[in-house]
Amino acid sequence: MDFYDIKGDVEAILGLCGTDTQVEFAGAEHPALHPGQTLALVNKQGETFGYIGKLHPTLQQSLGLSQPVYVFELVLAEITQGQIAAFDEISKYPAVRRDISLSLHTDVVIAELVATAKASAGDYLIDLKVFDVYEGKHIETNRKSVAIGLTFQDKSRTLNDEDVNAAMDAVIKALESAHDANLRG
Repeated sequence: MDFYDIKGDVEAILGLCGTDTQVEFAGAEHPALHPGQTLALVNKQGETFGYIGKLHPTLQQSLGLSQPVYVFELVLAEITQGQIAAFDEISKYPAVRRDISLSLHTDVVIAELVATAKASAGDYLIDLKVFDVYEGKHIETNRKSVAIGLTFQDKSRTLNDEDVNAAMDAVIKALESAHDANLRG
């Protein structure tokens, strides 16, 4: 289990409560959570109603826990205010998934990286998932590797390589510019 597993669980809870489209994840600090590995859940009014993160190392040690612990906190009154979303018809046109692996400075907040990618991907992007974050062997000092899967689809036609390549180029350029990211491999 890691940070992204717990974030995925929280996203699933928010989706079931119908509040997933009303939430932004933002880098945050919390006294019980690890600095740099904490996200706040923020509603459309800018109010924080929850946290996701890794337990602070000092607290983990004082509790005698040898393995990393990931936790979340949600204000239940906030997440029960959503509306269950109406479902869209399943597209008869195929989705196209592209994966990219990036090298970026360890200080870059993944939520900000994801926001940049989503903002630059265009109208065909239907899903974006961070599926790997790695620091260590074969990665430059003070950098980390982040792998992202982007899924594109149009409801009215099959996308061609030019459509998807243009969207991917826009994402890569935006990530390079905003976060000093370098494409790996």
